[in-house]
Amino acid sequence: MGEEFCSDFFNDEDLEDLKQNPRSKFIEAIRNMDAATCLVKTAEIHGHFCPGSALGVMASLYGFSLLGDEAISSDGIMEDLLAIAEVNACFADGIQAVSGCTLGNNSLIYRDLGKHAVTFAVRGKEEGIRIRVRPEFMDYIIKEVPEFYPLMEKVIMRREGGPSELKRFRQKGREAAFVIIKKPFEDLFEAKTVVPDIPDYAPITGSFVCPECGEQVMATKVWKTGLHKRKCFDCIGRYFELDGSGIRKKDLRPEKKVKKQNHGPDKFL
Repeated sequence: MGEEFCSDFFNDEDLEDLKQNPRSKFIEAIRNMDAATCLVKTAEIHGHFCPGSALGVMASLYGFSLLGDEAISSDGIMEDLLAIAEVNACFADGIQAVSGCTLGNNSLIYRDLGKHAVTFAVRGKEEGIRIRVRPEFMDYIIKEVPEFYPLMEKVIMRREGGPSELKRFRQKGREAAFVIIKKPFEDLFEAKTVVPDIPDYAPITGSFVCPECGEQVMATKVWKTGLHKRKCFDCIGRYFELDGSGIRKKDLRPEKKVKKQNHGPDKFL
């Protein structure tokens, strides 16, 4: 079984290096301020090139240049480096890819503010760096890739146009992304020192088997349906969801079956 799962993409030396440090290529690019490599590797997870993810790449590189080596070498295990993202858009993928702070390793904190901004903080340090995108970044794209925004309006916002226009939009998105990474940090962003509000380390919780669906769920993600009864949020039909519009509370229960719970107003337990 071992041989058929071996990689043909990396040679043995590179594969061994990546086993020891899977972010070694990213870290090398960050130390060299190699925005192009960071952008290409970001596109591996984002799926395409666009100015939004390019801004996330550049914001991360700018943050690392201000925070120093301690931040660059973070691997997410101890949640030492934190990124507080204020928008769930392409920008956030650039941040996750380059910084290594992700939802999965609990180092990415999402605040549903709708702003193209991110705060980088290192645990144990009182101050962090908040970087916000200057609206003027659009002027560079309008000047150097004038077709991008009209195509975005048609293909993405109005959901119009055929395959040829979609292909053209992808091409212009790629061009716009590489325009962004050639600009100085100060032309794209405003950075300031802040005292960030950061959460405690992610709690380690036990598991609970929902008696209705039989699935295992985090013990903190259950709803009390009675004095000694609990069900998962899914079976109750009430949960929070992060989608393109932000964080929303979902309530899928038929109204006629809803009984008032004596657990406080809208409280998830």
